Amino acid sequence: MPSPFTPDQLASLSLQIDQQLRELHDAPPCAEVKSGEPDKQDIPERLPVQWRMIKNITKEEPRSFWRRFKQAAHSDLCDESGVLNAQWKKYRNLSSKSVLESFGAILVAMGFAGTALQLLAMALVVIVLHLGCKVICEEE
Repeated sequence: MPSPFTPDQLASLSLQIDQQLRELHDAPPCAEVKSGEPDKQDIPERLPVQWRMIKNITKEEPRSFWRRFKQAAHSDLCDESGVLNAQWKKYRNLSSKSVLESFGAILVAMGFAGTALQLLAMALVVIVLHLGCKVICEEE
């Protein structure tokens, strides 16, 4: 499936993702968030900007959307034959462009387009790259 983003959009979104990830890395940890492995319950506390973006764009409760998105993204990221799974296992790192293309295609299939698609994809990529694949691959 072709990318839902132009090369210029991919470059711009990747830069914005990198900036958000730097800001998250440099931010002091929230006192309310327990240390250790990220937990799916931690997402709103650890990533409030991205969580609000999901709510504003989807007009639904973010946890509900997150569950639907996790189901849709699970095979790409978690299954042995998944595009992102192979990259993760080989390099232990995912490029924002690869994840954007994969998540963008999933979001298009879910009915998103235009600016909403770009912003939502960016928020979801930041969540996964910041918290790790475990947030999608763990069982409910």
